[in-house]
Formats: sequence, C-alpha cells, structure tokens
Amino acid sequence: MNMNDHGEIDTLISACLDGCLSDADADRLSRWIEESSEVRQRYWELASVHAMIEQSMQSTSMKAITGQVVVPAPKSGSYFRWSRITSVAAGILIGIFSASMVWAYAVPLASQTQRVSKEIVFESFEDPQMKSPGRFPTNANRWFGGMLSVPGKGGMPAVEGTRLGKFENVSKYRFTYARYVVDLDEYAEPSDEHTRSIEVSGSFFSPDLDPTSVFRIDVAAFGETPEAVQPVWIDREHFDDVVLQQVGRNHSPELSDQPIWHEVKVMMEIPSGARSVVVSLGSGKRAPGGAGSDRYLDAVRVKLVDTFKPRD
Repeated sequence: MNMNDHGEIDTLISACLDGCLSDADADRLSRWIEESSEVRQRYWELASVHAMIEQSMQSTSMKAITGQVVVPAPKSGSYFRWSRITSVAAGILIGIFSASMVWAYAVPLASQTQRVSKEIVFESFEDPQMKSPGRFPTNANRWFGGMLSVPGKGGMPAVEGTRLGKFENVSKYRFTYARYVVDLDEYAEPSDEHTRSIEVSGSFFSPDLDPTSVFRIDVAAFGETPEAVQPVWIDREHFDDVVLQQVGRNHSPELSDQPIWHEVKVMMEIPSGARSVVVSLGSGKRAPGGAGSDRYLDAVRVKLVDTFKPRD
C-alpha cells in the first residue's frame, strides 16, 4: 500500500466510520490495516476525530431540545466509545483486535477481563535440511538440542504438515531435549495495566512406550540476555538464585496397543524484569538406562498472552 495516496485511505476509513462502506472496500481496507502500521495509525487518528465529532453533535442536539448542556463522560487514556458502528466497521475493528495483530491495538473491554494471545513461534519441522546444534542455546530464535527433521509415515503421521522432529537418541542420557530461547525485548508490551504470560504446547510420540516414559515441558525466565543464559543454566549450584520464574510439567502417557501423539501444554506468568525465556521440551524415561527408543516432536507452539483486568 502506497501511503503517499492518503486520499483513498481517508475516504475508505471515513466511509467505514459512517457505515456506508461496501463489502469489497471493507475487505480492501481491512487488508491494508492488517499489513501497514501507517494505515493502522491513520485509522485511529480518524476514528478518534469521528468519535469526538459525534459526541459534540449529540451534545449540541440535546442542548437545542432541552436548553441544557450535556457534559460528556470523561475518557481514560485512549479508550473511545462509538454509539454508531455498522457491522462492516465492527468487522474491521475485530480484525484489528484479533490475536494476529500488533499488540498495541489490543484494547481491553471495560467490564470484563480480556486475554489477547499472539503466537510467536510455530515449529512443525518442515525443513528437511534442519539439524539443530546439540548444545544448550547460545542465542535466541533458533532450535538447539540435536533435533532432526524426518518425514511422517504410516502409523506415525505428522500432526502438522508432512514432517516432524526426531530427538537425538543418545543411549547414555535418560532424556533428550529441544530448546529455544525467546528474547522478550523483541515483543513490545501494550500497556502497564496487564499481566503477560507465555504458553507452550507440543505433541510427543514414541512407538514403544513403557511405564517409565515421560514427556516434559519446562519454561524458565531470566533477567539475562539470550546470549548470557547458557552459563546461568549450566551452573546448577546457583540456578535457583538466578532464575526469576520456572514452571514445568511431566506427562506420563498411558500405555496402549496403538501408539498415539500426546499433547503437553504449560503456561507461566512472566515476572517483572525478565529479558529471556527458555523453552525446553524433553522426552525420556524416569528409570536409569538411557532414553531407549526413538522419540518424536511436532506442532510446537509458543504464545505470549496478555491479560487485561477490568477497568474500575
């Protein structure tokens, strides 16, 4: 979208706010709003003016009828309320507020708690050339832990796509891991009046489980940068003194005749001062003797979830 042509954008936005936008133009405007931060900013500028004009007109009309001046209710921050929004305009607003949009446009409702979720990592191991380093992560935005991408097959189809991740099978270790570090500085927070959590889910598979089999997800927050987390993680003697928050979940799958995928999910509130979050997905056995059989991972999702509390 060429922002040099403000006229067409302003015309579409004004028509949307006035409730006379066609379905085709609504689709076009919605696409521009979704793709361009400049168009989103322009939308809010015109929407704010539109709201103030409507409020002023309502006040003037009431004065003409009753002889009394109507004082509009005070607004808090950037929250606006429109008395007339058509279904088309409402649809565009919903598009702006959807989870796939920029965080800054998630506005909480006044009367109820609102949760806004944004998926920041999705991994289905579709790259056949993928081979992650076997060590603990030394930087953000990359998988570590010795994962390989392998094709799904009969009896073990992929959860998403056609391929899946295979844990490196090292017989001397009871557990093998896939790990990822999230740099929180890359995700601006929309306001101070909310809490932010991280939600991690993944699907695990093993063709021959036994009673000691375990699938596990750990999430841990640190004040250090992603590049500085590795020595902190390795120093188990002082780990508890440095980690800001940690949550983990073990899933012991029930044995069955037919192997199936097992989804595991964990959620953690991110504490104040956190800079990096380590996401760790592991598969193995509680009993000594090594990891044993091949184990697989697919459809890993990492989401940031902002929870806005009701306004007083």
